[in-house]
Amino acid sequence: MKIFDFMALFIAIVAPIVKKFPTWAVKYTKNTNPYAEVFQLSAAEEEKYLLTHPHSAEWIGLRRWHLQTRKYFFKNKHAHPEIFEAFMRYINNNIVYDAAYEFVPEDAVKAKSYTLDTNRVIKACNDNINCLYILADKQPQTFSVSAVRELRDDVKEAYFSYLFTKCRWEKLMELDVVLFEEIAKSKIAESCLSFIMGLKDYTPRLSPEQLATLGDKFERWCEANPFVVADKMANYWAEEQNLIAINDLLRRVIKTKACPERDDTARRLLHIQSPEGNVYYADSLHLMLNRGIACPLAFKFLLDQDDEANVDLNLSLCIIHELLGKILKQDFERFNEKQKNRLLIALAKNSILSKEMLEKAPNETTQRELLDILEEQAQAKWFIPRLGGHITADDIRIIENYYKTGKLYGKIQDMTFKDQRWVDIFVTHNWYDDEHKLKLMQSVFIAEILKFMQKYGITQAQFEALLTGKNANLAPEAKLYLKK
Repeated sequence: MKIFDFMALFIAIVAPIVKKFPTWAVKYTKNTNPYAEVFQLSAAEEEKYLLTHPHSAEWIGLRRWHLQTRKYFFKNKHAHPEIFEAFMRYINNNIVYDAAYEFVPEDAVKAKSYTLDTNRVIKACNDNINCLYILADKQPQTFSVSAVRELRDDVKEAYFSYLFTKCRWEKLMELDVVLFEEIAKSKIAESCLSFIMGLKDYTPRLSPEQLATLGDKFERWCEANPFVVADKMANYWAEEQNLIAINDLLRRVIKTKACPERDDTARRLLHIQSPEGNVYYADSLHLMLNRGIACPLAFKFLLDQDDEANVDLNLSLCIIHELLGKILKQDFERFNEKQKNRLLIALAKNSILSKEMLEKAPNETTQRELLDILEEQAQAKWFIPRLGGHITADDIRIIENYYKTGKLYGKIQDMTFKDQRWVDIFVTHNWYDDEHKLKLMQSVFIAEILKFMQKYGITQAQFEALLTGKNANLAPEAKLYLKK
């Protein structure tokens, strides 16, 4: 015979004897005991035992009890408050909750050990308005759009009022679709919707069609956050050919503080409008350019208008805001020679000039200038790892070769001022050009400045740079080395 079978047989024989002694029997009714049910007394015996043998709530909670026993103490809440509280503390399933709810609904809803499912939340709120307030605090996540829709109208109103009074704006925003559905019959819903639409962080779940029907509330929303309005409404208005609304929104966006989001949103609003037949397009474009917003996709319109001044302005803005890659090739082909040169040079300086675009340089002079810029960029890229790292003799020979061939570009010379070792090397070999010798005089490298003056002397321009910078205290000594 298996050990398990033997134990079951033994328990079956012993349990009836043990149950004749209730105090002994309840010791074996712990929830952790797989044979607890065998030792369990009848409901009437359990009630009698609990009434004559006081125990702590924890002791009661650790044991198995008949549902009828629980119901008896739920029903007699005021007669036996200690036992009632003990059973209330350990509600942990639907059956026990429903038993408690039958007699003490508010207490059952308050039970911290049990989370109600959505259906029980709806029932409790619709049965008793006090349960709404309890559950709104206890488990707010259960009040989803679908759950709130199932509440009675007066309970919904009470819930909206509760959220507003408690400043639960995020929850109200989650429920905007329900508020929208209720505004025709609920002043509270209308007030709540109007309020949240004035909050800057409100992103509606309502459709564009629904939002467009909200009149002054919609205007309030547009004023509060034009960026969100653009995300939600722009394509809808474009489909409806509502150019007035798009133009008005664009102006609201441009009026906000300068930030990348503003510029990107404004460009998108302009792009979804077709210039053909749009009386607002030109004004909107000029307003954007005057506010410093680059419009790389608007060159065709400006070129068609022979508006050279605004082509120049737009090109400058595209260069400043690094939007060169968005300029269309067909627009580039229509630029004049000066504009082409500016764009090509800017592309080269940003290391995004392709071979195809290099070949479009209008003349050999420009092409050589572009190649020089590209070589300077490549040179700087090679030099970056040498800053703060190990410097080899080969590194110094490469720099020397650049100097001898007249190809030691300004970018590397600028970068040396980040590493004192390179400043010393450049001073030792006299590799700085005139512009960077002036920068040296106003740098923090005092020892290298003195070394330069003592080794090569100092020109009047270099002396003046020293006098007008933070190293003016070196002027008396510098004057000893001033070249005549």
